[in-house]
Amino acid sequence: MNRHIAFNALVGSENYNLSTSESDKDYKLFVWPSFYDLYNSNIYTESKVGETIDEEYHDIRKLVNLFWKSNVNFVEVLFSTDISINRDAWMSLYVKRILAMKKDISTMNLPYLYKACRGMYESKSKYIAKGNKGTYSLVEQFGYDSKSAMHAYRILDFIERFAKNEFTDFYTAMQYDDKGREFMLSVKHGEFTREEYAALIENKMVTFKKLESVYLGQSIREDVKQELGAILYQFVSESVMRELSN
Repeated sequence: MNRHIAFNALVGSENYNLSTSESDKDYKLFVWPSFYDLYNSNIYTESKVGETIDEEYHDIRKLVNLFWKSNVNFVEVLFSTDISINRDAWMSLYVKRILAMKKDISTMNLPYLYKACRGMYESKSKYIAKGNKGTYSLVEQFGYDSKSAMHAYRILDFIERFAKNEFTDFYTAMQYDDKGREFMLSVKHGEFTREEYAALIENKMVTFKKLESVYLGQSIREDVKQELGAILYQFVSESVMRELSN
């Protein structure tokens, strides 16, 4: 079955100004459901791994829950440095309405954002000592998985940077300037011993824990969630009517 893409967005290291010559380009693509999907309660998801480009396909109906749960890896699509929108006028209108809400969406559930980042940090930290199938060589070379170490640090750093700008600029919080890029890549390239990295994380965690009360004390915006849901409802409804009329 052919899938119609509503929009796609560059994510990952390219988005953070942390890519290198070895980095793949990662894209998230959002498709609208067909009548077949709706009738069979099917939520389409697929991953395609290429030599230089990796793609994740997702049913656009998932966006409400993904954004509500404040998964940074999905919220970042709204702030991507490279977004392509379907050229069909009716569809681009809906996507642009969603993108126009990006600031509100990025802050609609800050308590969950904090918890989600804590979970992501813990997930990345599990690989630091032993690595994974793609990073065993780093453990052998540096004594720890420096790539996972950088990602773990970045997640804690994001929480700090977003709070520092008072939750007004998700883009600036996720992307590094040249000085920040140099430091982050020094972590990735194993320029710190494992003990030095542990000291960096220990200091970072002090700030992260202090910010827990700040994040958890923020108001939850149910109105933003409802507005986003209404847009996607209208979008899916029109897409199915157009499909059935052809």
